[in-house]
Amino acid sequence: MKNTAILLCGVPLLLASACTSSFSKVRAAINEAPEWYDARRTEIRGEGYPDVIDIPTIEANWKPDAALLASGDTMAILQATFDNDPRARVSLTGTADILAIAAEIRAEFDPPLPEAGFLTETEIAAIRESFNVPRVTEGLMGQQ
Repeated sequence: MKNTAILLCGVPLLLASACTSSFSKVRAAINEAPEWYDARRTEIRGEGYPDVIDIPTIEANWKPDAALLASGDTMAILQATFDNDPRARVSLTGTADILAIAAEIRAEFDPPLPEAGFLTETEIAAIRESFNVPRVTEGLMGQQ
């Protein structure tokens, strides 16, 4: 009974001291947080966003097509620059050029890959025969 009373009194005291130290550690971490922490916390809470009534109205003389025309002119200039670039021209020997580049890249690797040696029909038959165990194959045949 005495031991139980000591445990019942000691455990809450240990928990209380652990909680107070963890609360102080959390408070210290919050106080030493980086500068972006407050902005992120405000964003998560949903604070700092404008109200619908505060959204600005569009001016009567604003023309959205002016920006579109300017971007269209810019795109035309970029397209003309691209078309005049010699690297953008389609090669008449496209496949041959690609194969030549591939050959150059393959030549950098030494030694070349060996020719593939596939099994002959007799070698395949020999391998199958080595796995032909009568008691296994007969048991499988009987289950069909």
